[in-house]
Amino acid sequence: MENLNMSIGSVLKDRRIALNIKQEDIAEQLGLTVQTVSKWERDLTEPKASQVTQLSKILKIAEKDICSGEVKHLKMDPLEFVRRVGILMNEVPQTELLIGMHEYINDTDGFINMLARVSDYPYELLEMEYEHDKKENEKFHAKMSLKLIEEHGHEPYGSIETMEKVKKHAMEVLGITGVSPDVRS
Repeated sequence: MENLNMSIGSVLKDRRIALNIKQEDIAEQLGLTVQTVSKWERDLTEPKASQVTQLSKILKIAEKDICSGEVKHLKMDPLEFVRRVGILMNEVPQTELLIGMHEYINDTDGFINMLARVSDYPYELLEMEYEHDKKENEKFHAKMSLKLIEEHGHEPYGSIETMEKVKKHAMEVLGITGVSPDVRS
């Protein structure tokens, strides 16, 4: 769908009408008066953040589209979404799928917590694995930094001072004391 610059009220009203929902239905679902919904649609007032989340679900539109007053894309019916993603998952490399999920899912922590709830995988173990991977990654980068210094001196870092800071940090990460670290291990 193309970008349409609108007001928050226009987005709410147009989407409500497109879905054939009455103001009364929205007011009832949110525990508000019809006058409140009407004021939103006429841009006299705006919904609160917690109400935007609920409106997003009711109107099947992204929260950021409501807040920005721009309709960029509409939320797809959950079953249609699952059907389409299910088909495409078999055609996309897992890494690309996960990167795309991270980019487009607004609540990444909520998503991970949901996966932890519905899986048998112990979440505490996931946290331990993450910390282990993070430490291993830091060690790898520290070794690479020391190797770069060994092969090219301060040139990649611009100055001797910066190189010394990088070298000191890398040695701390690797637990190296002394003057000449062995970066080949």
